[in-house]
Amino acid sequence: MIIFIIILSLLLENIMSNLIPMGTFFNPLFSIVALVIIYPYFNNDDLRFIKFCAVIGLIYDIIFTNTLFLNMIVFIVVGLTIKLINIILSNNFINVMVISFISIVIYLILTYLILVIIGYKTFDFNYLFSTISKSLLSNIIYSFVIYIITDKISKKHKILKID
Repeated sequence: MIIFIIILSLLLENIMSNLIPMGTFFNPLFSIVALVIIYPYFNNDDLRFIKFCAVIGLIYDIIFTNTLFLNMIVFIVVGLTIKLINIILSNNFINVMVISFISIVIYLILTYLILVIIGYKTFDFNYLFSTISKSLLSNIIYSFVIYIITDKISKKHKILKID
């Protein structure tokens, strides 16, 4: 189930990024949403989840960006955030959308800060807020749809996940 969700998310993100022009209200970050969805399937094996986040971040770097290891580090931080938020919130579709929202915002802010600090790119805060607002719509919809699908599959096939 975990590998299927990640592969699906990476494929959809690749397709969407090629079909939809940049700067629209559909800026896909489906791999971040996938981390939120798959966390309960790790059944409190947090170290394995963080390692998985690092691998997905590295794959994301190789496929989508020219910044090797940047997304690996950011995905680890996002994974730790997901872990901490899941301690507080239960696993239901509203909380998954909230956690997805928080994870996307953290991912974009961290990436923005790192790229500005190292001088790779120069952005202003308006660009950051614009990117955040444009990223949320499609990603929240994706988190809702993928949660409903994975929840039904988990219940049907009795796949264990923490609540």
